[in-house]
Amino acid sequence: MRITLLIIAGFLVIAGGGFFFLMTTISEDVERQYSQASEEPLVDFAHLFAALLEQDVEEGKLDVTKFREGFSNAFKREFLARIYQLEKSEIHTHVYVTNESGIVIFDSESGKREGEDFSNYNDVFLAARGDYGVRASRSDPDDSRTTVFFVAAPIFHGDKRVGTLTVSRPEFAMAPFAEESRKLVIEAGFITAIVVFTLGVLWAYLVLSPIRIITRQALRIAKGEQESLPPSGVGELRSLSLALEEMRRELEGKHYVENYVQALTHELKSPLAAIRGAAELIDESMPEEKRRRFLDNILSETTRSEEMVRRLVQLASVESQSTLSSKETVSLSAFVKEELQGFSAILETKQLRVMTDGFEDPFPIDCDPLMVRIAIRNGLNNAFDFSPHEGEIELKLIGKDEVVSLLIRDQGPGIPDYAGCRVFDRFYSLKNEVTGRKGSGIGLTFVQATMELHGGEAALANRDEGGAELAMRFRR
Repeated sequence: MRITLLIIAGFLVIAGGGFFFLMTTISEDVERQYSQASEEPLVDFAHLFAALLEQDVEEGKLDVTKFREGFSNAFKREFLARIYQLEKSEIHTHVYVTNESGIVIFDSESGKREGEDFSNYNDVFLAARGDYGVRASRSDPDDSRTTVFFVAAPIFHGDKRVGTLTVSRPEFAMAPFAEESRKLVIEAGFITAIVVFTLGVLWAYLVLSPIRIITRQALRIAKGEQESLPPSGVGELRSLSLALEEMRRELEGKHYVENYVQALTHELKSPLAAIRGAAELIDESMPEEKRRRFLDNILSETTRSEEMVRRLVQLASVESQSTLSSKETVSLSAFVKEELQGFSAILETKQLRVMTDGFEDPFPIDCDPLMVRIAIRNGLNNAFDFSPHEGEIELKLIGKDEVVSLLIRDQGPGIPDYAGCRVFDRFYSLKNEVTGRKGSGIGLTFVQATMELHGGEAALANRDEGGAELAMRFRR
């Protein structure tokens, strides 16, 4: 899926979910707000009617005769009130009055509830107790529009409560306003969603257009067209275009190949010159001893050249990778022991002693086994090459937290001050005081590249007691 479509789809899901939640909340809140709006005037009506009825109390008894006549006349009135979209032609507010015992003595709905005991109804019960008397009832439990709100107020004669008056109003009287508001909210939300979607798509198109440009340019480069990537977009997109241009240059191989060819040419010049010189001087009349010395020199220089090319191929393979394609869990201590066996000849020739410490623990690590083997081999080889005759090599494994360190310590001449910052540079090598020759300058570079690819690090430093220490730190 294209990133543009992916971002737009994600935006739609997030925005749609947000709009749905918002619209649902608002829609539910509209009904609640109108319910509150219906209840608030009922409080006023209840207390106003109760105060009016208190004027008709005679000898501590409620007289509802005038009250009944007034309501009867009110319900007979003919009127038409246009309240915005609502046309109102009848009264929906009703009243009933109970005496001090909670018996209904007046009911504006044709007296159908008169004589009933409402003393346990919340509106009457709470008002009689001096609290806010209110209740809500539904004729259909599953339909909120059938709710009727009741608000009661006490009727007093002096300091004595002689009854209560309850004002009621059905929910459906406010339903047209609630439905209209809900409709407006939904329409406004729908229009807003369309506007937000349109603007979001346009914005995504404008912001992501540099990616499309970069993609087209990259495809042209993949086809072999020599085309640079101009800086595009802003912020991270501009950084991306610059990074891709730099990567293009690297992939083009100009600097990489140039450096390799120059260094390789320089390093191979000496062994090739030595081979050619020895080959030109050899003839049949040359004494056997001298001929043997020249042939040994040719073989030595040939072996040196082959070793350099082999290591160069290994290094190029590591440097070409940005991540490990596969990993295996292996024992680091076992790897070092196995690689150490391959140096038995040089150990015997130079009479070197190898001291090990910490190899009882297997120290499992996740790695590319081949790369790690070659890196360990190069690290050991470097220590053996620079160790003096009858010297001592110390190999130590240390595990701390998430890091396993392999320390290779030798008793060689150490690292000169001028070379401390260059020991891991490609093709940089020091002259071996024992053999009088330089190495390939690739071994330690391979070690460092392998460690970085595995998320670890390599360090080479002088020891206080003499010699050098190579530290290879793996992350478990």
